[in-house]
Formats: sequence, structure tokens, C-alpha cells
Amino acid sequence: MAVLKQVGLPTAAVILLCAGCATSPEEESRRQAIETEIGMILAHPLDPSVYGETKRCLGDNEYRSYRRLDDRRMLFEGRNDKLWVNTLRTNCPDLRRDGVLVVRSFTARRICDGDNFSVSEWFDWPWYRRWPWHWGSWNTGMTCVFGEFQPVTEDQVAEIDLLLDSR
Repeated sequence: MAVLKQVGLPTAAVILLCAGCATSPEEESRRQAIETEIGMILAHPLDPSVYGETKRCLGDNEYRSYRRLDDRRMLFEGRNDKLWVNTLRTNCPDLRRDGVLVVRSFTARRICDGDNFSVSEWFDWPWYRRWPWHWGSWNTGMTCVFGEFQPVTEDQVAEIDLLLDSR
């Protein structure tokens, strides 16, 4: 209680909030081990004639859906059971939300390495923003950046899912 009187209540609240965000050395070590294992899974060489090469861009007609693997990776599912993992350039915590990718692409009808995107809720899309439902601007989350699209197998995805579920 003496500490609260010395630093003031707002400052103490910030200190306590930040202390809750700190990670323990064990937790950080575990996170690094998972990152290393995922890197090893993704480093497994695949036959380019069967799975294709790592791509800089995916055309709109090449993928049907996507899903979050973790804050840093997304899985894109394409035609003929093609799968690609995109390792984002930085963590993107907004991927936790279910929503729509709002992509700011430099190329028409495809998403590429270096393109920015944010995650938005379905009902924040402009066609739902008609009077009287929404006033104000279109809300989107933080801006994230795509990396390259690496082909993967279903087994690799299953290994990554299993590893991430074990956290």
C-alpha cells in the first residue's frame, strides 16, 4: 500500500499491467523451441514437380480458403489439395479474430509477399454500413504483412497443428 501512495494509483496500475504481460524464461524458452521445430518442419524439402515452388504471389483463383495457424503463420488451401503456409513478416495478433482479410495489394487479383492486410469483422464491411446501423468509419485491426507462400503437405500441416496445440 505504501508503494501505491508513493507512485500514485495510475502509475501503479500501469506497472501491474506490464508485469502481467512479462513472460517467464521458461515460457520464452518453450516458445523458441516451438519456433525451431516449426522451422524444421517447414525446411523439409518437397518435390517441386509435385508440390510446386515457393511463390511470391497467389492468384485469387489459386486458393479457396485460409485459416490461422498461429500469430505468425497462415495456411492457404487451394485447388487440387494444394496447400501453402505463409509466414508473416511479423506477429499478427488480430488473426485470433474470425473475420475477413482486407488486403491492400499492389497487384490486381492476387496477394503477394509484402502486401499489407488487416482483419475486419464481417459486419464492418461497407455494404453493412448503411443507415442506421453503423455510423463512422470502417473499423479494421492492425496492419500485417504477408511473406512468401511455401508449399506444404497435409502431414506437415498436421505436425504444425499438433505442435501448436501442445503449447
